[in-house]
Amino acid sequence: MVIIHNAGDLSSFVSSFGFAEIKEETIKFVPEKTNETMSVYLDFNSGIYLIERFDYPRTEDQKKKAIERAMKRLGESDYKFYSSNCELFATWTMTRAGECEQIENAGQLKIVAADMADSTICNYRSAGIKTVIDKGLQATIIGTESVKKISTLIVDSTSSATSNVVAGAVASAVAAPIEALSCIHSISSLHDKKTDKQIDQRTFEREVTKNISGSLASYGGSVGGAVCGQMLIPVPIVGGVVGGTVGSLVGRLSGSVVSGVLYDIWGKDFLKRTMRNIGENIGLVEPLLLKSVE
Repeated sequence: MVIIHNAGDLSSFVSSFGFAEIKEETIKFVPEKTNETMSVYLDFNSGIYLIERFDYPRTEDQKKKAIERAMKRLGESDYKFYSSNCELFATWTMTRAGECEQIENAGQLKIVAADMADSTICNYRSAGIKTVIDKGLQATIIGTESVKKISTLIVDSTSSATSNVVAGAVASAVAAPIEALSCIHSISSLHDKKTDKQIDQRTFEREVTKNISGSLASYGGSVGGAVCGQMLIPVPIVGGVVGGTVGSLVGRLSGSVVSGVLYDIWGKDFLKRTMRNIGENIGLVEPLLLKSVE
């Protein structure tokens, strides 16, 4: 039996740089006994259930189109517990509209846990890339300033508390454009998913809220962490990089989770309209920016 599904394991975590990847795989049935069948994906002993809905494909043409939709997303590794999970992929494939009853019926604690996982484990690829670029630029700036001796404060960062703060602040200054570009790209991707009906309007607005708040908190944490790190570890580059990295991760996690909770509580009015407008505008502007660069 051939299936297309959102599968997560150690190999996909490393090879595709994502928590899970949409794959086409073959289920192998292995007879354990005369009247029983085993599978690595299906637990027959626990019971197998066939789920059908009125809007599921029924004609051959509808089934063919559902398979084509699933095939188009093969290799996608942008798994998120809240906005890009297995159920959303399955319902979008079958009905052309992504829905997730598990999220809709989950309590606030489970949703917070999903937001935490999305901001850390599921985001490790983009977070890692940003960290490498960000910290590389920080190291270059501090190193260049030290070599040229433009700022005696930075040169003497091992002996002066004030210069440690300056060095940390200078190192974190480069984080702003990187964080902004990353946030714009994420929101543009969400806009494309909403347009393709992979997610609904509410999920789009909530994820836009989390992305903007997470990016702002990440940048603030990066600056504050770099300053504190440079003071605690008075070694040029090292203190700022360590502190900035930790501060950025903590800031993104707290910003995303808190904004998600606030949206669930108060996001029906002003915040909802504001984030929707921001998301829509970014989704339309980014392709123009990319085209102008090309």
